[in-house]
Amino acid sequence: MSTNPQMHHITEYVTCRADDLARAGAEIRDRAVRGAEVFMADLKPRTEPLTTSEAEHAELVERLRGAEVRRVHASYWAAPTPFVGNTQFAELVERFEGLDRVKEYFGDLTGAHMFSRWRDEYALASEIGADVYVFHLIDYMPVDGAWAFTIDRQAVLDAMIVLTQQFLRVLHDADLVSESSPLIELENAGWGLEFGAQTADDFVQVFDSVYDPAQRLRIGWDLNHLLHATGTAAGKGVFLLPDNEVTPAMRELEASAAGDIRALSAAWIRSTVLDERLVDRVSAIHLSDCPAKEVEYFTNGALHPDHAVAGDWEQQQDEGLRLVLEHYDNHVCLGDGVLDPAATLELVETIARRHPVAVLHELKNADDVWGELDRQRERLWAAWPQGEHSDPTTSS
Repeated sequence: MSTNPQMHHITEYVTCRADDLARAGAEIRDRAVRGAEVFMADLKPRTEPLTTSEAEHAELVERLRGAEVRRVHASYWAAPTPFVGNTQFAELVERFEGLDRVKEYFGDLTGAHMFSRWRDEYALASEIGADVYVFHLIDYMPVDGAWAFTIDRQAVLDAMIVLTQQFLRVLHDADLVSESSPLIELENAGWGLEFGAQTADDFVQVFDSVYDPAQRLRIGWDLNHLLHATGTAAGKGVFLLPDNEVTPAMRELEASAAGDIRALSAAWIRSTVLDERLVDRVSAIHLSDCPAKEVEYFTNGALHPDHAVAGDWEQQQDEGLRLVLEHYDNHVCLGDGVLDPAATLELVETIARRHPVAVLHELKNADDVWGELDRQRERLWAAWPQGEHSDPTTSS
């Protein structure tokens, strides 16, 4: 057990796919981490009700409890701004090639299915004693890279605020929210192929705008998503984004980093995650790395013409997803990309000195989640000062 009291303010979790759940309980207990996070859409298609009978519900509850699931990740759909926010809905229908396909994708044409599915997932999280329900504030294209964003970024953020408020209202209407119900951790959107809540300024606006009397809303900063913004051009570290998305503060970070991609990425993460206006709202760091991109594959949501895919919807979808998983949402082990483990631990410690915080080891793309978990934990805790602990894996 750690002799450093600060260790007791850092709790660890690990993402698990549906196929990992059979082993999850034993693997988690063996490593003395707090629990697993599971994606609800992996367990039941998002177009369907979460469960349809008492027996199916009981089986799901037993399965999740046995797997030590303590974090439930919401199902999520592309294009919530036009679908829920009714901004340029006609364009959405055109891109889906008709209302029937919109209905097939979202489960209905009103959004009622989407919100009822989220309600039922949150109720399940409460029933199994989960600590957190993770809720994306992300707008992206249903086919990665097929179309550019035509809706103003502020309008997208406004829609994310509407979405969050409506979700809370649905939960309150079902009497599911209290000061002891699971926290709702708002996860940041990535860059290049997504809009949504991406910056500290964005989250300030969300918290200032949303009515949350039970104080359930928190932030889960996904470091991989933040790293979508950075890359290299002519061998120098830069924000690999359109000029209109690079703020004066970002330009200052670029200048200070003097072309060093690791320094730029570290400064970008630190300035965002430790923003004084929000740091006490941070409940978790979603931890994984991302190698530096040398190519801006996605600009304003669309694939660069050099990488455009000819073919039908399914072919474009497959190729877009391949590029996303290889170069953006790759979620590789800490240290396999641009992050320095010691600096990353210091980031977590800085928050933990103020209040308890979680580290979610988000390694969902790994062929062997447990092996990658061991590798990432070893790298993260290797930076802990020698002599201050006997075994960092007992931190939770």
